[in-house]
Amino acid sequence: MSITNPETKTVASVVPVPVTKQVSEPEVFQRTRSEFHHWLQKQFDNHYHTMRNGGYRSFLARNHPAELERYDAACEAMRREEFARFAELQTLGLYLHLQVQQKEAYFRRVRNRLLVAMAVTGVVTGVVLYGYFHPEQALQAGHELLALPGRLAAFAGRLMN
Repeated sequence: MSITNPETKTVASVVPVPVTKQVSEPEVFQRTRSEFHHWLQKQFDNHYHTMRNGGYRSFLARNHPAELERYDAACEAMRREEFARFAELQTLGLYLHLQVQQKEAYFRRVRNRLLVAMAVTGVVTGVVLYGYFHPEQALQAGHELLALPGRLAAFAGRLMN
């Protein structure tokens, strides 16, 4: 594949195909992910500082102050490395959770459409069967329904006068 200019690409040297804009996620997802990442960073740091500031650190501070600096540097490096992995997993979990919610919403919409279709089918079938078994009453009800808009217009006209 060779690029002829910034707007088109040649696919297998046959047909120029316009380059489309890269698909990006909506801003609400980016904002949610950013807020989640900041909250996660605070929680993770709090956990790490609580764990790091335990008895071993105070022992080093009392007896080996030179080792304390190396211990703090090692803890900080470990925290950064582990948080990067942890944040990736949490972000993936958030993404998968959103995907599951979207699928559930889609299935709810499909189910609701199916239920509405079943209800409409039941009503139409009932009307057709009633018309088949009671043709005189069905014709009379049909004539009354056809006359209803005229009656409503006459009633509204009397209300306006």
